[in-house]
Amino acid sequence: MSELTMRREPNGSRAAGHHAVVIGGSMAGLLAARVLADHFERVTLVERDRFSDGATPRPGVPQGQHPHALLAKGLEIFRGLFLGIDDSLREGGAVFLDIGADVRWYHFGGYKVRFKSDLVGPFLSRPFLEAEVRRRVLALRNLTAIEECAVKALVGSSDGGCVRGVKIERRGAGGSEETLAADLVVDAAGRGSQSPRWLEALGYSRPPESVVRVNVSYTSRLYRRRPEDLQGASAVYLLPTPPHEKRTAAIFPIEGDRWIVMLGGWAGHHAPTDEQGFLEFARTLPTPDVYDVIRRAEPLTAPALFKFPSNLRRHYEKMTRFPERYLAFGDALCSFNPIYGQGMTASALYAMTLDSCLQEQRGDLGGLPQRFFRRAARVIERPWGLATGEDFRYPEVEGPRPPGLSLINWYVEKVHRATHHDPAVYRAFLNAMNLTHPPSTLFTPSIIFRLIKGNLTPKRAAAHAALTPVNVRD
Repeated sequence: MSELTMRREPNGSRAAGHHAVVIGGSMAGLLAARVLADHFERVTLVERDRFSDGATPRPGVPQGQHPHALLAKGLEIFRGLFLGIDDSLREGGAVFLDIGADVRWYHFGGYKVRFKSDLVGPFLSRPFLEAEVRRRVLALRNLTAIEECAVKALVGSSDGGCVRGVKIERRGAGGSEETLAADLVVDAAGRGSQSPRWLEALGYSRPPESVVRVNVSYTSRLYRRRPEDLQGASAVYLLPTPPHEKRTAAIFPIEGDRWIVMLGGWAGHHAPTDEQGFLEFARTLPTPDVYDVIRRAEPLTAPALFKFPSNLRRHYEKMTRFPERYLAFGDALCSFNPIYGQGMTASALYAMTLDSCLQEQRGDLGGLPQRFFRRAARVIERPWGLATGEDFRYPEVEGPRPPGLSLINWYVEKVHRATHHDPAVYRAFLNAMNLTHPPSTLFTPSIIFRLIKGNLTPKRAAAHAALTPVNVRD
């Protein structure tokens, strides 16, 4: 159970207001709508595009053709919000794996030791997961979705101190504008959020921003999956040794007996989208795991390229003036380097933060933005620090480096190298990475002792441990 309140079912106690509007129907918007349905008589979800039929990628989710991860903390929250979702995902073909035992993970020049971690999570495509969540959200009795509808502006009160709704344009109605009144508006439109511009139009300033430019790119492709493709493991994740190595790769099982394969890297390194170039990129990786599979596997799609320029954080919590009854949510608040797979879990944590704030305010929406943004900022700190700290290992990455980062990264490198040998250190690392434990758990005396021991272990023993799962549980 999370330290945040988890609501098992819509409870029918909708005292916060009559009507809430959520902008954006991707994962963050769906999670926000699910929570708001517990507190408002009516929720309207406004989506710019048309929802896909089933589990197929759509234009409004540019990363839909690429690998996604739901970290252990995110899965815990999803289970609380959507009862029985594990069974639904399994029935649809999702592959549940123990991250410590089933994933062959190469990083900092070696494989992490394999052991039964009990951190079990679903491997599946983003469209499939989103389709299942969307099906459940759209089935809520007090929720209405408007597709193919663009939000053009906010509607403010006469004194400008409060947001009263949004101006929308329905694409199927001749492009005419109308006003959608609301007691609360939540912007979950993603990284391209128009909130800064809309706030300026109401007489407010833009939020301060933190930008860490990473120039990450990757190319992904689907292949038919056969039992004999990957011997001794169920998934592979390869990360480079900074600062000289910059290429990364993953091969994950997803529904439909398919592999999703990603080849990419920092500073513009990514696999070409032609057949030969894609294979050649895989061949240059420090281990042959991915190349050995895809050179024999049957491709099902053409390679698709995605570019991510920067980690971007909007500091709404630092604004001295902000209108009542308006929130930014999900990637509209902060978007992280997707290589680390934190985005959906961060949105789930925001959802629990919003739920907690609304419960505490007991129907009074006054001061909600300030309370939510302060708490969301604390939620952001952990994944933001993990992502940018790793990114700053590359001198090409641009942005303000926090004090003491060099010392922290030196220490965390020791953690990475100890995970090649020591299941206890690897467990502590997985807990921090999955956001179930704070990063401070990597700095306990017992872990420091194991780091010293782990970094002295011969590489030959480490290679054997990585290929042979062990049953160490300490």
